[in-house]
Amino acid sequence: MAQAIESKIAEIPGAKSLIPSRRYGEPVSAEKIRANLTLRSLIEQKSPQLAVYFGLDAGVAHRRSEEKEARELLKQRMQMLTEQSRAVNEQSRRDLEARQAMPSWQRAYRGF
Repeated sequence: MAQAIESKIAEIPGAKSLIPSRRYGEPVSAEKIRANLTLRSLIEQKSPQLAVYFGLDAGVAHRRSEEKEARELLKQRMQMLTEQSRAVNEQSRRDLEARQAMPSWQRAYRGF
């Protein structure tokens, strides 16, 4: 059982070197895993099943995916607002160029 758990942890990129040492036949120490913040965060992010087994916060991966989705939506909204602003600025530039190309007497009497 301990070897199976260690192999699941070793599958997580960067976690193999952080696995606490143990004697043959002894179970994996959940306390040592909880104490190692780096290993703990890797397990929480990459393996929710192991996080539940060790009593870690399994919701971290879910919260991070929600945050990533929120950032993506914000990015899309900012791109849309930028495009709208660009269109308004382009129309304003065209209007200004058209007014400047108009003879001065037409500009003076344009409001009548």
